[in-house]
Amino acid sequence: MANIIEKSFSLNLKVLHTMGLYSLGNSSVGLKSCALYFVFLVLPIILTFINILMDKRTDDAVENAMVVYLVEAVDYCFKFLPFLHNPKKIQECINFFGDDNFAPKTDQERKIIDECVWVCRRNSLVYFCGILVALIGWHFPVFFVKGRKLSLDIWLPYDPLSTAFRYYFTVIYVFGATFYIGFCGTTIDSLVGGLPYHATAQLKILKYNLQHMDKFVDYTLSKRNEYIVEYCCVYKHLQYSIDHHNKILRFLNEFEECFSLCIFSQFAGSLFGICFCCIGLTLVSVATVEGFTYIALIVDITFQIFFYCYYGTLLYEEGNNLNNAIYMGPWYEFDIKTRKILLTIMERAKRPMLITVGNVVDLTLISLLSVLKTSYSLIAVLNTYE
Repeated sequence: MANIIEKSFSLNLKVLHTMGLYSLGNSSVGLKSCALYFVFLVLPIILTFINILMDKRTDDAVENAMVVYLVEAVDYCFKFLPFLHNPKKIQECINFFGDDNFAPKTDQERKIIDECVWVCRRNSLVYFCGILVALIGWHFPVFFVKGRKLSLDIWLPYDPLSTAFRYYFTVIYVFGATFYIGFCGTTIDSLVGGLPYHATAQLKILKYNLQHMDKFVDYTLSKRNEYIVEYCCVYKHLQYSIDHHNKILRFLNEFEECFSLCIFSQFAGSLFGICFCCIGLTLVSVATVEGFTYIALIVDITFQIFFYCYYGTLLYEEGNNLNNAIYMGPWYEFDIKTRKILLTIMERAKRPMLITVGNVVDLTLISLLSVLKTSYSLIAVLNTYE
């Protein structure tokens, strides 16, 4: 039976496994992943950069399109590295909440987990459809424009338009490069962005268990017909809650260690990507295929960092509300020892649950606004020097 992680990210894991960036079962990430990484990511970056240096044409729209691709490709180059460098640790972090200890045990927990799984599956599907539309728009001119044309201008040691074989071979290679970057990048984004939401769901379960402690406590009837709390059950429940909280904190530390480079490179790439896409809109008509492609890319890039920041903010807010949940519970019905334990949990919960990437950027909506403001400032500076 699939665990909650496999249910949430089945599409993501299958795509990454196909592209060699994630291992399913006992299989390992090896030569296949490195070969695909070099052929469809590193090599196109080198060829595009050489073409920008050697191209003497004055078509600003074409040059801007190459720069947009180069910015996004370099971003993904760093984003994919953790999956190649330490695949075992990445796999352990992804499947952290797939352990049986995090499986729902009550109807309320099952409701919270089912909602989390549905949201993650929805986000993955939205990402998948969004990048599919953007890639179709990017390659649209190849099929519907007269004459032979490549969707990406790269330097080649031969003339790709000289023969039909060279042309179609180059077209297929460019297709493979852009689809590799697009599908791998977006599946990683929805996967890595969805993992903090699973931590948020576990925090909701923890809040519910601490706020409704009376539902997990046994009572005995005394000789005076008074109900007496079985405090051994109370202490056992509190120990379980403390262990649950510690596991969530441990996951956040592992998440930052594993995916800090992925998310930080996405923020840096998005900053420049949005900037050059906006400049591209000033060079082409919005009513053309190129204009539609730029708009789709801007929306897609913005949503990439929005998902990170939005679910990082949800995690932060749930962590801050943990103390309120304990206070709203029936703590006054328990003994002094239980109250002291609850106070200790509340003191520890005062530390904000913020995910920080690159020791610089916090995953909050404030960071999203900072990226958009900085992109606008770069657009203004670049337009000044045109």
